Amino acid sequence: MTNILPPEAGLKVQGVYHQYTITKDTDADATVSITNKHASGNGNIYELNDNWNKLPSNTKIGFELVTPSLGTSWGEGNIGVTGSGTLSDVTIAYNYKFDPCFIPLADPSCPDFKNALYQYLLDNNLINNEPAIDDPYYDEWVKFQLEQETEAEELEELKAEKEEEEAEEERSLEKALSVAGAAEKIGDPMKQLSMMTQMASVGTLDGYYGASIDGGTYKDTTPLKDGIIIDNYKALRNLSQDRTHRVMVRSQYDK
Repeated sequence: MTNILPPEAGLKVQGVYHQYTITKDTDADATVSITNKHASGNGNIYELNDNWNKLPSNTKIGFELVTPSLGTSWGEGNIGVTGSGTLSDVTIAYNYKFDPCFIPLADPSCPDFKNALYQYLLDNNLINNEPAIDDPYYDEWVKFQLEQETEAEELEELKAEKEEEEAEEERSLEKALSVAGAAEKIGDPMKQLSMMTQMASVGTLDGYYGASIDGGTYKDTTPLKDGIIIDNYKALRNLSQDRTHRVMVRSQYDK
């Protein structure tokens, strides 16, 4: 099969196309077999048998799907006749697909590329040692190192944030406990008396009755002529008009 399938690694055979013409007597028995040996030498990896017993000469064209398997597993192929008959115009073709990620290091977009790169660096002792500039994976090694540094920085930041959150929770708890303790003390009459005694002993409390306020005599600044206050008749008329207006308005709602 090495001279039939392309040499690239990762090829998988997924179908076999066949065409042949058999020439025989109608009454004769014949079987056409198409086989491929397993590359390991253990039997056949593919086998197809066509029964032509008591059938006239004819041409067959067929295609058979097979379970995809690596092309390197397919060995020598053969087509032959058992019984009476001859074959001509034989064509055998193999349908295959190429897996670009069969070797993960072939493309950075391959799902297992990162693990494969790590294993490559590990196998070549390049985890902490810089490879040669002409190494095929030099650029990927640089990216790998940058990713490692970024991951380490992110872990440090997360650790610092977690420690700060824990410290803040601890401070909040201490504050809550201190407030709860103070409230309990304030609610206890004996504690209140003890606190007042301690405060008074410092000498910082002054009774309000001991305070003095500067006083004096405040003289009138507006003189009262003849000592008589004259009524303001204009103001009285306005008040009378206001009262009359209120009565008129009120009467609308008293009906």
